Amino acid sequence: HPRVRRQRQMCIRDRYIDYAKGFFMSHIIPTPLFEKTDETKRVFIKSLSLDERNVNGSVKDDFYDFIRKLKLPVGNDVVVSFTHDFSLENEEYRLEVNEKITVYSSGEAGKVFALQTLKQLLFEYGRTIPFIAIKDKPKYKIRGFMLDVGRYFYPVDDVKLFIRKMSLHKLNFLHLHLTEDQGWRVEIYKYPLLTQIGSVRKKTNFNHRQHKGYYTKAQIKSIVKYAHDFGISVMPEFDIPGHSRSALACYNYLGCFERNLPVADHWGVKHDVLCAGKESTYKFVEDIVDELCELFPDKYFHIGGDEVPKHRWHLCPHCQAMMKKLGLNNEDELQCCFMNRINDYCAGKNKQAFMWSWDLKDDKLLSENLGFTKCGDINTGGRPFIDTSSKAYYIDLPYGYISLKDTANHKLYDGNCLGAEATLWTEYVPDMKKADKMTYPRLGAMCETVWRGENSYEQFHNKLDYYYSYLDKNRIGYSKLYFANPNRVLGFLQRIWFEKRQLTWEGLSNILDDLKVKYIAKKNSNL
Repeated sequence: HPRVRRQRQMCIRDRYIDYAKGFFMSHIIPTPLFEKTDETKRVFIKSLSLDERNVNGSVKDDFYDFIRKLKLPVGNDVVVSFTHDFSLENEEYRLEVNEKITVYSSGEAGKVFALQTLKQLLFEYGRTIPFIAIKDKPKYKIRGFMLDVGRYFYPVDDVKLFIRKMSLHKLNFLHLHLTEDQGWRVEIYKYPLLTQIGSVRKKTNFNHRQHKGYYTKAQIKSIVKYAHDFGISVMPEFDIPGHSRSALACYNYLGCFERNLPVADHWGVKHDVLCAGKESTYKFVEDIVDELCELFPDKYFHIGGDEVPKHRWHLCPHCQAMMKKLGLNNEDELQCCFMNRINDYCAGKNKQAFMWSWDLKDDKLLSENLGFTKCGDINTGGRPFIDTSSKAYYIDLPYGYISLKDTANHKLYDGNCLGAEATLWTEYVPDMKKADKMTYPRLGAMCETVWRGENSYEQFHNKLDYYYSYLDKNRIGYSKLYFANPNRVLGFLQRIWFEKRQLTWEGLSNILDDLKVKYIAKKNSNL
């Protein structure tokens, strides 16, 4: 293929070459911590297989599927062997290619990442691989991807495909945004209406087509197991107290004024949120947390917390009574107490809870052990956080807002940073084809940063042709460079096209709803 030939020519041109010793550097993404390549010695591979006693079925199938794409037969001419090395950390690995191929690791994750590196070497060099010694480990603990399945539901097979693509980039953390105004996506035995009613919206904005879908508990367990096979942990997000219209549509007593509301069918922030003044709300939330913790055994749990309008709380007698009982000055403090209570409940189940960082006027009451997924320059107060920068890693935004250069040049926020994640909100990403266009090549740039701890657009650009070729071989779609780094005109057009979203945010509906609720509140106060 012309792209592959061009890429290999660039490999020779752009590598650092020590002619005296014959040492080269490969184009592996993300860049290994240490690599020594001797082009003067090579191993020829007629066929290749894994020592299948030491890898799980998902990883084996993924590896064999790739080498078949390379037209490399599965066979026993060269067998990849695995050696346990207790001196290595869980995600650390050594890969040695000489007369044989050997992977050294102490855990399953190290094996997976070593095989992802080997796949790239096979792609770059073909059947004749130079002798290589690689020792590698990540800089950051969390290297994540957030998939919003609340707006648009992605079937199980699509989620598993996302997992394989994450593994390709040595990511280890899947954040599933499961509940939204526009859809509830996970089966809960104690509250069956959440999926019977809450998983279905009658239309999406103005298209008049029903959209529905949810994961059964068995399907969630299948997704989690599949992710674990690839060394990826899974964090569920139960978004509260805002973004809860799908729950309110099922159980109206969860709201401040117990109004009968439909599942939201337009995008945008809704003013009806969970009531923070009723014990029945906390009972509901704790019941949901109980069932989700059974499905998601990993350490982390996300409880949302962003975009919570206080319109209803300000008028709600239950919320006002709760504020008086707790001695609070305003509704922002009430939200802090709400989040703290659920955080404490999660901690009692051995979970580290996270919430979205948001601009509260008064957040001094917020617990210091409640982690942030940090979108902007907000002060985290020393708490642990994951960098989800809205200026670099909100990959649903058009490249006119966040270019490939912006993503590649982003330096992770200072402080108690656990790592970073790319966030794919799906209001305007209804399927895998669109998801790929928005995600790649930006995810390649992010994985370099979060694996190595540093990156720049210049460094990533040197590998870009290779990266595009590798995505082609893996049948992953992407945006071409002129689109990913748009000029001023194209960037302006991308932003203008995206801002048509303002038409779908039901601003007038919110105003009318606010008037209705004010009337109800006034009427009740006069009774």
